[in-house]
Amino acid sequence: MSDPEILTENDTASERPPDPDHRLGVPDDGDGLRYPMEAVPEPGTMLEVADGLYWVRMPLPWSLDHINLYLIDDGVADQGGWALVDSGVRSDEAMDHWRTIFTERLGGRPISHMIVTHHHPDHLGLAGWIADEFSAPIHATRSAYFLARSLLLDVREEAPQEALDFSRRAGFTPEMVEKVRVGGWGNFSRIVWPLPVGYRSMAGGDVIRLGDTDWHIIETAGHAPGHACLYSPERGILLSGDQVLPRISSNVSVYPTEPYGNPLEEWLVGLARLRALPKDILVLPSHNEPFYGLVARLDALIGKHVSRLNGVVDLCATPRSAVEVFPALFRRRVRGMEFAMATGEAIAHLHFLEALGVVARRERDGVTRFERIADYDEAGLRARLAAITEEERERAPWKA
Repeated sequence: MSDPEILTENDTASERPPDPDHRLGVPDDGDGLRYPMEAVPEPGTMLEVADGLYWVRMPLPWSLDHINLYLIDDGVADQGGWALVDSGVRSDEAMDHWRTIFTERLGGRPISHMIVTHHHPDHLGLAGWIADEFSAPIHATRSAYFLARSLLLDVREEAPQEALDFSRRAGFTPEMVEKVRVGGWGNFSRIVWPLPVGYRSMAGGDVIRLGDTDWHIIETAGHAPGHACLYSPERGILLSGDQVLPRISSNVSVYPTEPYGNPLEEWLVGLARLRALPKDILVLPSHNEPFYGLVARLDALIGKHVSRLNGVVDLCATPRSAVEVFPALFRRRVRGMEFAMATGEAIAHLHFLEALGVVARRERDGVTRFERIADYDEAGLRARLAAITEEERERAPWKA
């Protein structure tokens, strides 16, 4: 297989357009949700979604072609500035849209706080530029900020040996590994503006006061280390970042930077913790549209991942590499730029099952394959996640 493509579920190149896959969502993902906004903001504009809280949408140069960003009025009686949650990717187009907003939409008041939910380029790509423009502090978790700074500094003409070994262990062919090698290393720096030396650290349990509202930081992980959500119990609003999206499922992947990590465990625990929030709050996600129905969406996300682990376990009756378990996870062909992301997600599911003691790794000829050694207890996993929800509900700082 010289081309990075895998055909699953008996697909062929001549068949109908591919169905949605696990990462991009399935048709019933939106069941039980309500979308209160009748319009989507055009780039360069702001749309009020709640009193003093505005929705901005910026274009992205990928198949997921947009990101939602949020401006919170940080002033009292028209004094002070604006807090911005996430920035968009570094691009001339996005910078032009921001300049329009800065000059025409903010009433002459500056950005006072640049808040970053996590380190991915579509979220902090322009955070450094905006911080420079307004002398505004960047607020981020320690994991997010220093991971971003390290990625900015690590630029190489060829991919490092660890990345090649990672790809080989996952089941890439020699031709595919060679494509990884010559693809270089350090593309992060091309779409992320340089960051300031200093920042303001935030962590789960912290409270940030913006205007007359307290926002509680709920730190999750799995999609990205140190991912932060912002929750106002007073206003019944959750800025969910990429942790909870209404129509698509966040990518949860293992990467060469943490090749033996277990991000799916972290992500599922984060979802279970968020289930402790009230059902009727307004969720402002980083992609798709604002919605009501948080618990219904969390149940769907947890259920989909927990259920599909059964298919991975079944395949592993015969030792399987990461790329060999794609049919259990993805409902369409995986190819091109999506292949690396799908590989990372497949590894995440295998590492999760390994941590549960359901599969064991077998190393041969530089390839890691996973073999089933025990039964998968789906009911037990669901019960454990439900217990996490109850624990979070009992100890929530806003409970009183």
